[in-house]
Amino acid sequence: MDIWNLVADRKIREAMEEGAFDGLEGAGHPLDLEENPYLDPALRMAHRLLRNNGFAPSWILEGKDLDGDIRRLRASREQCGPEEFRRRAAELNQRILAYNLKVPVPSAQKLPLKD
Repeated sequence: MDIWNLVADRKIREAMEEGAFDGLEGAGHPLDLEENPYLDPALRMAHRLLRNNGFAPSWILEGKDLDGDIRRLRASREQCGPEEFRRRAAELNQRILAYNLKVPVPSAQKLPLKD
């Protein structure tokens, strides 16, 4: 841990002991994690409108489809045989690679399937 983390931790502990965090608005209630405060306000509003009207960005829908196909392939691994599994896994890997190029954040990317 570097010196700045130690200083910050000490200052936070001191403030807690002095009661600086007592009686804050929203204390005892769960955090609202529905919206990303760092997102551009125009994008935030667009995402809220889509979500409230039952829509999602196409890459999210495609990701859900991929997850379902991956689950089905893994569940049918014993029935389809090794060659068929490799062929279907290669097809899914192509879709995963195309999907990874579309997603706006690296954390949403999917790992390719292994044999």
